[in-house]
Amino acid sequence: MISRDNLVSIATFALVAVAVFVASGSYAFADGSTIQGTTVNSYEEDTTFLPDFDGDGTVGFSDFSQFAAKFGRREGDDGYEARFDLNGDGEIGFSDFVSFSQNYGKDFSFGMLLPWDLSRIVPIESVRSAPVGKRVFMRTEFDNGELVDLEMTFIQVVDDFLPPMPAYMVEASDSVLVALGGIAKGMSGSPIFSSQGVWGAIAYGFNAQDSPPYYFFATPIEWVIGDRGTVPLAKRAATWGESQIEPLDIPLVSTGLNRVQLTPEGRPSILNDAVAAGLTTDRQTSFAPGRPLAVGLLLGELTLGSFGTISFVDGDRVYGFGHSMSDAGPVALPIIEAKVLGEISNLSAPFKFVTLNPTVRGTLTEDRIPAVRGILGEGPELVPIRSVYTFPSGGEVELLHTMPTVGVSPDMSVDLVVRGFFGPLLGRIEDDPDHSIRVAANVSFDVTDSTLTRTRLYASPEGRLLSLIRNATSDLSFSLSRLMGRDDYALQVAEAGVDVELIAEPRYARLVEVNADTVISPGDTLDVTASLRVGRRIDREIELALGVPEAFPPGVYSLALGSAAELAAGGGPGFGRFPIRQTLEEAFDGVNSEDDNVVLEAVLTFDMPFGPPQGRPPGQGGGVRPSASVQKDVDLVLQGLESLSIKVVVPAGQ
Repeated sequence: MISRDNLVSIATFALVAVAVFVASGSYAFADGSTIQGTTVNSYEEDTTFLPDFDGDGTVGFSDFSQFAAKFGRREGDDGYEARFDLNGDGEIGFSDFVSFSQNYGKDFSFGMLLPWDLSRIVPIESVRSAPVGKRVFMRTEFDNGELVDLEMTFIQVVDDFLPPMPAYMVEASDSVLVALGGIAKGMSGSPIFSSQGVWGAIAYGFNAQDSPPYYFFATPIEWVIGDRGTVPLAKRAATWGESQIEPLDIPLVSTGLNRVQLTPEGRPSILNDAVAAGLTTDRQTSFAPGRPLAVGLLLGELTLGSFGTISFVDGDRVYGFGHSMSDAGPVALPIIEAKVLGEISNLSAPFKFVTLNPTVRGTLTEDRIPAVRGILGEGPELVPIRSVYTFPSGGEVELLHTMPTVGVSPDMSVDLVVRGFFGPLLGRIEDDPDHSIRVAANVSFDVTDSTLTRTRLYASPEGRLLSLIRNATSDLSFSLSRLMGRDDYALQVAEAGVDVELIAEPRYARLVEVNADTVISPGDTLDVTASLRVGRRIDREIELALGVPEAFPPGVYSLALGSAAELAAGGGPGFGRFPIRQTLEEAFDGVNSEDDNVVLEAVLTFDMPFGPPQGRPPGQGGGVRPSASVQKDVDLVLQGLESLSIKVVVPAGQ
């Protein structure tokens, strides 16, 4: 009988011999299966456990001694331990020894990539036969662009999750994930795999997990790549037992993000949920399983995008996320580049911190449960957004951003356009007082020749730049929403441009006094003087000459002065956000009005005849009151309305 000492000697010799075969590139077994390098080609082979038995991070002689002590034992024998049965066949035999020898001398410290083929698919039927507690792994980009394989524990297959699609329940058992607080935002789509191949993509978790054990659910890889279909819309409520299960968050990140970019309270914005990311020229290492899958929404100096993880790659086809992004169905969104700098533990949920590179590497073509899918290579057609900023010093900055349209809602398109217009400006200015800004915007659309053209001066008593930019943002958002938010027609932005001039002086004035002759005759000229307070003093007087038509009947008239915008707001045509039955051309006419905020207008309107009521004035059928007006461009944002009572009399002797 061979003693344990002799077995160790024999095994040591065999270890060296096998190492020679491995170094030559392959080793043939009796059944014809082969090992190429460290890749197991036999489909049934499943290295359930790694051979670092003493847990010191390397496979050394201490591990070999423990293995040799268990060599020859079968399931049911005293001293049999499954962790030494490397292929899980119930016997610690020669094939286990070969697997051990392949890993001898290797470092199995944190995150070491396992030499397994992630282009192979493990079918659902094979996963169903896996034992509870089986150790599997999750591959993801973790720190400074490095891929790591982290340990997971298989729990069970859940069939009543999102029928007809099953899900794989796993525990995030790796000590690194436990310390992190579970799966981080941005890991959605990270492949779950064993030596057989890829099982699925991590995708769902319980809505409240604040302490270990952390349980998650993976979408079967056959569903990710589309072999099994999609989940019906009527069945997209994910619950299991009495617990609510939610898709893992797809982070929305933005380069150049500054909290002052957020819109005023009460108006939602896509950026309200965005977290900061860095803009980089570093290239993404590859588009392999575990690498980031970033989807661009706005590209340029201000880059806005969502990102998860690649689950599977088949040639130029890429699959990821393990669930939908926004359930938009067919889309044409740019796949861009990302690099993970590290994971950050957070009280609400851990997340990946990334940098983005807006270089387009492909097109995301499908966004629905159970996954997103795309093609690497040529990107989609993108809309150009040009912005030019002119500063008080005379300096000028011109930028070009781009954005997609297919797969982007009208509300999001509006938000992306105004962010491309004003977002980069916010990083270049201080919140200085006593300023004004002038904005000239032009936006064309794909189904009409009409163009949004809007030039407007923005000013306020304090002239704070940030407030003025917010006002301009809201104003343009409102105008775009009027055009794109209707149910009876659909517009998509084809091209957008804006010129923003920063003016180092306040151009804000209040109308405080009006002087004019209170008695005039038909055919005369009514001389009007409007006093404006600019800043804290009355320092400007505007003179207007209003001709009174000879056809005006004698009587009492009202003279009203103010900006053309304020006078029109009293109920003129187009008043209200979305006029009923407004045609497309009328909608454009409504938003393309002149900058009447800077126009001083005087309106003379008939009130009543002298003496007792005498009916309508001569020639004024239908009750229309005669009126006359005059305007003057003062290039000031005017606030306030003033009025006088004017008598129109017939001169004596007439």
